[in-house]
Amino acid sequence: MQLTIELTPRQAARVLNQALRARAQLQIEPRNLPEGELLRGGLVGREGDLLLVELSDDPHALPVTVLIGAYCEIQMVLSGELYAFSTYVLDVTKTRSRTQSLMAVPEVIEVANRRRFERTAATVASQVRIWTATRQVPAVGLLANVSADGLACNIPGTELDADLALGDGLRVSFEIAGFDEIFELPAILCNKSLSPDGQQLALGMQFHVSPDDPVAQHTLQRIRAVLLKLTADPAEMDGEP
Repeated sequence: MQLTIELTPRQAARVLNQALRARAQLQIEPRNLPEGELLRGGLVGREGDLLLVELSDDPHALPVTVLIGAYCEIQMVLSGELYAFSTYVLDVTKTRSRTQSLMAVPEVIEVANRRRFERTAATVASQVRIWTATRQVPAVGLLANVSADGLACNIPGTELDADLALGDGLRVSFEIAGFDEIFELPAILCNKSLSPDGQQLALGMQFHVSPDDPVAQHTLQRIRAVLLKLTADPAEMDGEP
């Protein structure tokens, strides 16, 4: 079973920007077409509050103008995660070589979250900042996953590699998709590895919270509460038996 997490406006904007850079492929379900009829297209641009989508499919046996004004359910995959949003079509143009539509920028974007998993992730949406003993300016990357004990993240480039050894102390701040909070904790580096193309550093770390640090203890409790909420049964969250 899959549940969905509604991203905060900041996280949704980040996902949309990434989708534009990646020219994400969209699965489009217009509500005014027969149930189950899906269209596909690529996100190719943005004009203010409008998204430009190049359709690779046309409605079967119908003029493309039937899409104008249609509400649509959209799904797209970024970095292996499924995102969904609703929008509507404002215009459609067709030439010999392509069909393009203008869609409203969505107000809400959701990310799928599989139920009862200890770890949760929304890699495009959730940003991570890392301070080392030798760097006053944080390195910025994206969350890969987070648990009650630690997290993994991906940092673009290789500059941080020379500054870090296993067992080093770090300070990390991060977001969790769907929650408008920044969590900051001390941590210990447990593993690191370069991506096959050498363009990205993957880091794994364990939170290292002293019993004498009440602020960090409170932050850790809050993280555990958030993760519990994300992985709870919907009936339990609603107070049902």
